[in-house]
Amino acid sequence: MFHRFTIKPIVAALAGALLVSGPSYADRAIQEEISVLPGRQITIQDEHAISSAAVKVLRHIAEARGALQGEHADVAAASAQLAKSEQLLDIIQAALPTTKVKDRIWVARKHLEYEDTREVLPDLIPIYTSLDELVDYVPTSVAKAHLDNAKQALKKGDKEQASRQLQEVDDALMYVEADLPLGSTRELVDQAKQALTKNDSKTADQVLAQAEDNVVFVSLSFESPLTQAKAAIYRAWQESKLGERDQAKADLDAAVKLLERAARSDDEVSRKAVSDLVGEVRDLHTAIDTNDTSISSRIENAWQRLTALSERSAEYISTGWQRLRAEGAGKKELIEAKLYLAYARIDSVQAHDPAAAKVDLAEAGSYLDTAIQQVAPDRKDELQQLASLIKGLDKQVDKAQSPASALPEFHRAEAQLSTLIRQL
Repeated sequence: MFHRFTIKPIVAALAGALLVSGPSYADRAIQEEISVLPGRQITIQDEHAISSAAVKVLRHIAEARGALQGEHADVAAASAQLAKSEQLLDIIQAALPTTKVKDRIWVARKHLEYEDTREVLPDLIPIYTSLDELVDYVPTSVAKAHLDNAKQALKKGDKEQASRQLQEVDDALMYVEADLPLGSTRELVDQAKQALTKNDSKTADQVLAQAEDNVVFVSLSFESPLTQAKAAIYRAWQESKLGERDQAKADLDAAVKLLERAARSDDEVSRKAVSDLVGEVRDLHTAIDTNDTSISSRIENAWQRLTALSERSAEYISTGWQRLRAEGAGKKELIEAKLYLAYARIDSVQAHDPAAAKVDLAEAGSYLDTAIQQVAPDRKDELQQLASLIKGLDKQVDKAQSPASALPEFHRAEAQLSTLIRQL
């Protein structure tokens, strides 16, 4: 049986608050309780410690806001509370399965600054090993492709290309339900700290209010039926490949119930997409009983679609703070473009349906064109290049002989969109 990674959200549900013994519970105690080695399965005890740390983050943010109220705001006290919240965010970050490999990538890139490229090649070995360990948690195919490119660049002595490809490996490894909201929470805390250096307690308080909302949104993301359904279908996919039919069917049954709940979403795009998947996942249960040889690819298809939807949800959650910043113009359109680009990849490469893929690409292109009109001038060229790449993909999906040949271009376009979404 493959490993199952479960992690509490950055803020626990209300029940998780009961895990905290009260204000006297020292931050150090939380830190000592967490013994997570990224890459291994997280235990119930780890979950409890992470939940406690998450609730403490909220408490420190609330205390920082409290110190900023009234005519005599205590900036020093607020800053001290924010420093404590950052320490706890570091602890939570360390518990994520992607942390170990990201640290190894950082080491390899650092070595490139002063070592010969041949001396850095051995640094790639543990990175390859770590990617194999991550396969149950996050998709790694794109990361491995970039790591292969980095290896070739190192053999050629091209430091700049090797470093760039290693950064691409890092960017491709995102446990989206945690990494994106964690990143935006850090951004909010950093904005508040900058405001405090200018004695602007009003702006700091507003930003921290957004941080509190963001943390709550993360809870909804992790506990959402969409996220849980994605995990259940992934388990069913792995179990079907191992011949564990009863377990696979049980997970598919669980996924159907979760998808039926997710289909009641207020979000029209998510509701329609999930509703379409409910029938498909039901059919998968029957396909297992009939020994359908396409069962593995069909389950993977459903999982990939849910992964795209889950990423979209996490990206929206993690950008709630953008309501305070004008620079976020066009981000919504980029998130939607990325969703339809993922659909196009799945329809072309996985489902072998070029007609559907072309419709998806047209949707992605339309959203991207709208974003180009909204973003700052210094971003337009980058988006126009992406638009050209998507038009090239439209021509490639017509090539029936080898749909998979377009995969690198799909992955490159999706990775570039992911980076833009985080940066805007």
